[in-house]
Amino acid sequence: MHWSLRTGAFILVLLGVSYSIYARFSPYVTNENMKEDIEIITQNTLPPVTSEDWGIILGAPYAVFNGHAVNDYAPETAEDNGLSSAWGIKNRQDLLQQLFWLIMEGHSAGYYEIRDNVIHLSKNDFDTLLSSIEKSQWDETEKQEIIWQYKMMYHNTNDIQNVKYLAWDYVRFSMLCLEGARLKYITKEEAKAWTRMLAPRLRKTYTGWGDLWHHLFITRWFWSAQDKQWTSSQSDYLAIVNNLLQKKGSPATTIKWGSPLSSTDTTSFAEAVASLQLEDEDGVIAGVDELNKVIKSHLNLK
Repeated sequence: MHWSLRTGAFILVLLGVSYSIYARFSPYVTNENMKEDIEIITQNTLPPVTSEDWGIILGAPYAVFNGHAVNDYAPETAEDNGLSSAWGIKNRQDLLQQLFWLIMEGHSAGYYEIRDNVIHLSKNDFDTLLSSIEKSQWDETEKQEIIWQYKMMYHNTNDIQNVKYLAWDYVRFSMLCLEGARLKYITKEEAKAWTRMLAPRLRKTYTGWGDLWHHLFITRWFWSAQDKQWTSSQSDYLAIVNNLLQKKGSPATTIKWGSPLSSTDTTSFAEAVASLQLEDEDGVIAGVDELNKVIKSHLNLK
């Protein structure tokens, strides 16, 4: 299947937003795991984290939640951790498609559209909007999710209008890279390099690990739309983040947000994505140079 490079090809449709592309990550954890301390991510059998792991540390809350070290790239055996069931990822090509989608659009673009659609509406116009959603052809569950999100955005619950939604896409990009490396879909070197290329834009957007994860989990709350399958774990994630930020020796206290990093190179990722044979807006299969240009543009790199 060919995916167009055009941003418009990914743009969602109900007043600019469709929720048919929901890639939800389902983490697995036991009550016993949740009681364990932050040592879970600094196993003695692994080398200490370094600045080369910076991009993987973005997804540290997911690694801890799933019970493995943040820099355990190549275990003897690895769990799927929901990649196939929630993301449809069963091989390298599937993973590359999802990673590219997170860079090109993800959910953040749609959330900004929701915000822009509602923030200036009068109450009468907003009620009319909700009524149009009620009359749509979607199933009832999907309607209620969308209506809930529009209401939360309109009333600015949890200050959602001012949240920087990018964290939701980029942290999951990091999580997928680590899980993909553990399943041998990509190499450790690819996981490190591809996540590190997120650094410039993230550092311009957020002030530190704590700021990043704050925006991440507010956006996760918005995304979950009261679905208990996802909301039930929110408090666990917040506890994990608190430990990551406070515990001496955790990746977030070991590697500073502003640590010097090696140069950002998107070429490796562009070469990998080129294997998907994506079409550009003219129906021509995009080459590495074109893909690299598009990727850099979305990452706000020169």
